Amino acid sequence: MIILPKISVVVVVEEENKYSISVLLGYLLKRLREEKLDNYFRFILTNWVNVSEVLSSLNRPHILIASLLTTQIPSLYSRVQSVLEVSRRLGGISAAGGPHATGDPYGTILNLGFDLAFIGEAEENFAEFVIELTQGGNPLSVSGVATISEGGVKVSYSNKRRVLSLDLVPPFCRELGLFNPIEIMRGCPHACRYCQVSYLFGTFPRFRSTENVVSFAKELLTRGIRDIRFVSPSGFEYMCSKNLNLSALSSLLETLNREVRSLGGRVYLGTFPSEVRPEHVTEETLRTVKAYVDNKKLNIGAQTGSERLLKLLHREHGADDVLNAVAIANKHGFKVDVDYMFGLPWEDSQDLEITMKQIERVIQLGGRIHCHTFIPLPGTPLSFASPRAIPETVKSKLVKLMGRGKLWGQWLWQERLARDIVLLRENNVIVINYKRASEVATKKSELVKRRFDVFYNNLRKIMSLNIETT
Repeated sequence: MIILPKISVVVVVEEENKYSISVLLGYLLKRLREEKLDNYFRFILTNWVNVSEVLSSLNRPHILIASLLTTQIPSLYSRVQSVLEVSRRLGGISAAGGPHATGDPYGTILNLGFDLAFIGEAEENFAEFVIELTQGGNPLSVSGVATISEGGVKVSYSNKRRVLSLDLVPPFCRELGLFNPIEIMRGCPHACRYCQVSYLFGTFPRFRSTENVVSFAKELLTRGIRDIRFVSPSGFEYMCSKNLNLSALSSLLETLNREVRSLGGRVYLGTFPSEVRPEHVTEETLRTVKAYVDNKKLNIGAQTGSERLLKLLHREHGADDVLNAVAIANKHGFKVDVDYMFGLPWEDSQDLEITMKQIERVIQLGGRIHCHTFIPLPGTPLSFASPRAIPETVKSKLVKLMGRGKLWGQWLWQERLARDIVLLRENNVIVINYKRASEVATKKSELVKRRFDVFYNNLRKIMSLNIETT
């Protein structure tokens, strides 16, 4: 009998991105089973605090993977660099994915220190990379991957990437005990200028079929998870693009009611992480939804009360849609949290005055405000925008609303975070585009060359591990 040595895959899992990691690993393990390669790998879950200790205990070649949000970078920047230095020294290669790696693959590699950045949805290309790595192929030929190179960063789009049907992608990773809400929609047709979703997944949404949703919901029930929630950038926008398909939505909810609620499950749609757009909150929609969901609250995205800003943000709804949505939701017995964003790039005193008046009206109608501060996210049209300062008079009003229990959110922390992200961008830590990346690579040419040599050597060591089949 030949003993098959394991390649260790060290996975950094944090609360902020556990959903994406769960889906990535679920699909990877599915593909490895299909290729009869699943027994070659050992998966180790850890976090950024403990990962260096985990790597040191391995003391052998490995693959380190992480999903990154831009909002994590200011606090993790130094720690990530230190961890990746340990990984390289121990013969590892490192790969990042997620919204930040997609929006800024150059900075992810040149400054954070990852060897590879997977661009866009990474389930398929990461699985292909691992399979090529294991079978002695050419893992660096996989499309949609940025890699460290002798001259800086090389981005490969050499092959046409397969766009996966959501029915092919498990919504969680049962093998590693990672369970989360079921993704029912990927991509968004609205392309709001501040949001990464459309630029990460595209503007032609894909959907998980009703049969597939129900099958995984039942599996969650068998594991003692009664609350069935869904991941969707637009909760009521099922099997459609912009114009609602209430027939499909009704069919999904009716089937869940029959197959899941009857077994003790509780269905939540229209609340985090499946918030809804205001123009979709209509009498007909809520008559369809109300009988089949267990949530008594809806999360509605407004962002601003200013018609001018709504157009500039490409929100594709009007200010009146927000107030109409709150009134209709209340009529049907739903409480509402309405999202507003301050510090928008074009925001002036008149926009703020209009927004504050709308907020007062939302509160009068029984709504609660979920308050945010604009953060410039790589990969969006507003990547290089800077947040406007929120006037002290407006801050004072918002704080008073917090004191009355009418407003909540991390907007004050996000205001500081946005400034930190702008500072990292100005210092070329967050790079975003090729021109800036070339400048950084030139300044770091010797370091980049050394890192490339280490990466290539470590990659060859992993590929040369004595993996045989019986």
